[in-house]
Amino acid sequence: MTPRERLLTAIDHKESDIVPVAFLRSTYDATRLNLDVQEYILDPKTKLNAQIELHKRFPECAFIPSMYPDFGMIAEPSALGAEVRLYNNQPPKCLPFVRSIENVDTLEVPDPYHDGFMPKVLAAYKYLLANAPKGYNIDPPFVMGPLCLASEIRGLSDIFSDMFKNPPLLHKLLDICTRTAIEYIKALEEVSGGSDFVFLADDIAGLVSSKFAEEFEFKYMKRIYDSFSGKIRVYHNDAKTMHLLEQIADTGVQLFNFSFQNDLKETKERIGHRVCLWGNVEPIGIFRSGKPEEIEEICRQKILIAAHGGGFVLSTGAAVYGPDQSIDAMINAARKYGRYPIKES
Repeated sequence: MTPRERLLTAIDHKESDIVPVAFLRSTYDATRLNLDVQEYILDPKTKLNAQIELHKRFPECAFIPSMYPDFGMIAEPSALGAEVRLYNNQPPKCLPFVRSIENVDTLEVPDPYHDGFMPKVLAAYKYLLANAPKGYNIDPPFVMGPLCLASEIRGLSDIFSDMFKNPPLLHKLLDICTRTAIEYIKALEEVSGGSDFVFLADDIAGLVSSKFAEEFEFKYMKRIYDSFSGKIRVYHNDAKTMHLLEQIADTGVQLFNFSFQNDLKETKERIGHRVCLWGNVEPIGIFRSGKPEEIEEICRQKILIAAHGGGFVLSTGAAVYGPDQSIDAMINAARKYGRYPIKES
C-alpha cells in the first residue's frame, strides 16, 4: 500500500498493512530545506520542487496536505484587509487591523479571485496541478477556522474580551469569517475540479471553555463542513482539547490532528470510534532533541494504545519541527511495531 492509501484506510477505521505515518505540512518545510522562505512562498516552482524533495526524502510517510499551495496563514487575513509581512527565514504573518469590534460593519466577505493573497494561492494551486509529476497528490491548503481567522485580524486578547463584552458583534465577525472560508474553499474546488479534503485549522477553541467553544467556534466550523458534502473533514488543533472531545466529534470531523497534551488513551476511548486520531508525539521537546531510540519507544507506546482496529495515524501533535532523524525514527517505529494485527510486545 502507498502512504496515502494507508492514511485513507485509517480514516475509514480499517487496518492496513502497517500503521500510517503522516505529518502536517507547514511553511517550516522550507526552513528544513534551508530555503529562502519568501522565495518559497512567492515562487510556485520553488514550492513544487521543495515539496517533491521532501516526498523523496521520506517515501514511507504521507503528508497532509500532500502537495499544496503553501502560503502559511496569510491568505484569508490578507483578503480581508490585513497587512502582510514576508520574511526570509520564517513563515509570513499578517498584522491585526480590526482595532474596535464596532468596525466589523466595515468588513466584507472577500472575492478569492481578486483580494489579498487568495489569487496567488489559486494561481499556485493551478501551477501545482499542471506541473506536478505523475503519482503525486495535489491537495488544497488548510483553511483557518473562523475563530482563528477572527483572532488573526482582531488580536487574540481582544477576541477573548469580545466574548464577554460584545458577543453580538463578535458573532457578526465570525459570520464574516465563516463565509470567507466557504467562498475560499469554493474557489479552491473550482480550480481543482474536486479534492479529497476540507481541512480546518484552529487552535483557539482549546483555549476557552466548552460553552464558549460551542458558541463561538464549533457551530461555525460545522457550517463550513456542511457546505462541502462528501469531503473528508480534517481538523487541526494543537491546544489541549480534553474538555472538547465529544463536541469536536459532533462537528463530523473524520481526521483529528491533536495536541501532545491530550491523554491518548482517554481520547481514543471517548471518540476513537467516531474520529480517526492523528498524533500525538510531543513536537518540540522529545521530537526535536530526543535520541532515535527514545522516539521509537514513545511511538511504540502510542501504537499499542491507539492503533488496534485502525482509526489511528502516527504523527506529532502539531507541525514537524524535529530533525530528519526524528522523522526516520517514527517511520522505523511504525515498521517495527505497527504491523497489523498489532502485537502487545
